[in-house]
Amino acid sequence: MTVFEPFTKITCPSCHESVRVRRKFNHFVIIKQIGEGGMSRVFEAEDETLGRRVALKILNRTYSRDAVRMAQFQNEALITARVTHPNVIKLYSVGHDQGYFYIAMELVTGGSLEQRIKRDGTVKEKDALRIGRQVADGLRAAYRMGLQHRDVKPANILFTDDGTAKVVDFGLALFVEHQDQDQEIWATPFYVSPEKVIENREDFRGDLFSLGATLYHALTGKPPHKANTNSLHELRMIKCRRVALEDTGMPFSPRTIHIVDKLLAFKAEDRPESYDIAVDELRLAEGLTDRSFMPGASRRRKLAIFGTGALVGAFAIGMAVRNIGTKPKASFNTTPIVQESLEGDGVTLSTGQRTIADRFLTARRTLLNGEFKKAEREFDGIIKEGARQPTLNRARFNAALCAMIGGQRKHAEELFGAMVTDANGSDDPVMGFFRALGTAMSKDLGLALKTADLSYDRSKEDSMGYLAHGLAQWQFGDPDQGAQALQRFLESQQQDRTLDWIAQYRSLIGPYAEDLKLVRTLQKPDKDLSPADSNALLAETEQARKQLKTHGRLQEELDRRIARLSRISGRGQTTELRQKMKEQLDHKKRELDQFGELTKTVPTLVRGYDFSPAIRILKEMQFESPEVQSAMDGKLYLYQGAAEFMTQLFKDIAANGWQGSIERREASPISGWVTAATLQDLTISLNRTSSNAARIPLEQVEPDMLIKMAQTFCSTISDTPDYQHRQELIAIFARMQGLTDVASTVATQLMDESRPFRQRWMKVM
Repeated sequence: MTVFEPFTKITCPSCHESVRVRRKFNHFVIIKQIGEGGMSRVFEAEDETLGRRVALKILNRTYSRDAVRMAQFQNEALITARVTHPNVIKLYSVGHDQGYFYIAMELVTGGSLEQRIKRDGTVKEKDALRIGRQVADGLRAAYRMGLQHRDVKPANILFTDDGTAKVVDFGLALFVEHQDQDQEIWATPFYVSPEKVIENREDFRGDLFSLGATLYHALTGKPPHKANTNSLHELRMIKCRRVALEDTGMPFSPRTIHIVDKLLAFKAEDRPESYDIAVDELRLAEGLTDRSFMPGASRRRKLAIFGTGALVGAFAIGMAVRNIGTKPKASFNTTPIVQESLEGDGVTLSTGQRTIADRFLTARRTLLNGEFKKAEREFDGIIKEGARQPTLNRARFNAALCAMIGGQRKHAEELFGAMVTDANGSDDPVMGFFRALGTAMSKDLGLALKTADLSYDRSKEDSMGYLAHGLAQWQFGDPDQGAQALQRFLESQQQDRTLDWIAQYRSLIGPYAEDLKLVRTLQKPDKDLSPADSNALLAETEQARKQLKTHGRLQEELDRRIARLSRISGRGQTTELRQKMKEQLDHKKRELDQFGELTKTVPTLVRGYDFSPAIRILKEMQFESPEVQSAMDGKLYLYQGAAEFMTQLFKDIAANGWQGSIERREASPISGWVTAATLQDLTISLNRTSSNAARIPLEQVEPDMLIKMAQTFCSTISDTPDYQHRQELIAIFARMQGLTDVASTVATQLMDESRPFRQRWMKVM
């Protein structure tokens, strides 16, 4: 075993040729280096067992000897292997060889985001948002397995040939609920979140910040912080400075600025509250990049544009009024506007236009059809246009439902708060309901209230309060309390026929009831679960998680269960892996000792140029350790190749004869025709047809003489595969006879011509 790192290029002291050492790790053959990090190097390698190319990450020797880092690397392998998602690099296998720990994983050849930024300077807005959405989707899948990335950056975002983004390198990963966070700051300064460097505190929102910093870099060509420092004190000072995409003055769409700035929020609580929200926001921004907008326009300029438009509009109206007396009057429906009630009464405003009532009914149908974001936009439009009361508060109520379902807690609180302001001073019972509901929900969405404390009249429109409280608890509080409130809403009975529209909202509740029933059938994990039981429960919980139809705290509860079960399973697997590795190392050491004794014994079995006794012994021996068996196969390859060399030489002599001077050990050379050869002797005559022949013991003939004869026959071969095979036998025979210069010269030339030979020869170098 050499002191050189894997794939190190050195100069051979004998032949002075440059060669690569440590190219073989178990059944993986290194092709080239494709990346390097602080803890490891990554190579493109070939899996000889399955015949595929892989990315082989090899932990640096210093860390391979570090039990803590080793465990960290193993955790990456164990947990990442469980994450199956199109936006996460697939892990194939792990192993330990030559004192190094390695991971074999999916090889993608589209380069990294870091390389793309260096090459192009910036990434187009739509492409950057697509990449961000895919990365967030991959991080969400890992987070559901209880895993945080902790080092999201352009270098850890790779691309397939079709441009699909994949997250790689969970080497710094930390279980979500792990309590003993290390004191080291293992992350990249440009992209690490403020709370990590300031307080050494983090959760999944730290990865969201790093994603935002990565998108900022991709969009602008520069990282958000000039943080190229190793000083933790300096880094803390730098991270205290607010950074925002809107401050760059570059022409991005408003929605892009909104989501990137939200991801880069200094306070973790101001970032998206979940990966679901982040993915949806990125998807929305991606879809809006083709919309028209006024990039970078100042407020003064926008007012000027608006003012110019207003003047043009006023001029057009003036001209229209001026021409009324000279042109026929247009026919308008002059029916006065009548404000609609929640059940949708109303009239037509004018030809080709829709009433607020029609728009309200359309928005409500959109809501009940499950298109919550679209419905929210429609209700927001009604609110901004200032519909009359109580329609305005009804629009706010429905918009708040959409906001809660979409996870927008603060927006929902603002909508409920606005209800109170407009309802104060009104004697209308409906407005009184909105005043009471808004007062309860505008502060923390009323989550402190238990369902038993609520007293809405279930015979009136007030029963909608139970729907609002139920959804709030389900999304942000206690799902059980939410289910109780939703049940009260289902049990409400409105006596007034004008309130029949309330029953339509019951269609929203079905998925919540089904999800609660599904989760209640699951066993809750306890502290005494065995790894086997935790694996079974983990699979069951993951299946239930996939079947959920709603978002909210119930979903988060399942995510926490999955994280906990993954930890239990991971700890069990890590313990088993460590024990298995120890057993394998002990067993391999014993087999290495046996192999060492064998390699001392086998050469003594060779008699002259007869390698068959050694080959028989080598064939009989089998080792369980792949590394030892691989070394054994290499030995067998050499001995069999040397034996085949002799067989081929004997055939060539019998077919063609050989003329020249035979150099002998401890005897003078003899010239003539060699007409026959065996493992015992050579038959030599004065000429090819002479009947007088002498026999020379083969063991008296120098090995370089036999190689000279073989090269003579090889020079007449025109078939390329046959020629290369004969050259391989010559290289093997020279190697076995200690003629390293000859073996190296022949092998070096042949490796350039034959890839299969190069693979075989690398095993025995």
